[in-house]
Amino acid sequence: MAFAPLMVQLENRRAVIIGGGKVACKRAHTLIESGAQVTIVSPHLTSELHAMAENTVVVWKKKTFQPKDIKDAYIVVIATNNELVNEQVWQSSTRVPLVNVTGQAERGNLQFPGHIKRGRLSIAVSTGGASPKLSARMKEELEQKYDHTYEDYVDFLYTCRLYIKRSRLSSDEKQETLKELVEEDYKDEAKQHLMLEWLKQKAEGGDDDE
Repeated sequence: MAFAPLMVQLENRRAVIIGGGKVACKRAHTLIESGAQVTIVSPHLTSELHAMAENTVVVWKKKTFQPKDIKDAYIVVIATNNELVNEQVWQSSTRVPLVNVTGQAERGNLQFPGHIKRGRLSIAVSTGGASPKLSARMKEELEQKYDHTYEDYVDFLYTCRLYIKRSRLSSDEKQETLKELVEEDYKDEAKQHLMLEWLKQKAEGGDDDE
């Protein structure tokens, strides 16, 4: 099965995780960070998930799975260590738009790749379930290469792009400027400041040659 790399808007979407172990906890963090409304269905939870439930970060249904638990769910994550329960959830999820089966990625239509986030910058790594270890190693390498300084840098690029779109620069000049901005030396704050001042003038119709 081929998976397409997509960015999905999950703000206020209902996500239901069946299972209360370490994998369920990991998936809960990912979904919460994306703005989803997360419900956990499981008789037991890890201490971390239990604390999240007590603080109303997630909703906990302390029970075994029933098909009604995933009614109106946009995402279902099947994450128990009981194959019979997993199969029951799978059979009940035919009308759920997105389904993830932990440990059997090929069964669902949703995978959770290794992911790093630096502000507006998101980088995902997946081997399609072939080697989670390789994904983890590549994620560590990317975390080192794209450190937290990229948060401010990408914000700078975003602001520049807004100014460039509003400016009177020609199409060619806009493309050349955008290309220049991704050069390594534009991670320097002083150079960023100068560029922003220049672009602000261009966007506001000023003439810096006067």
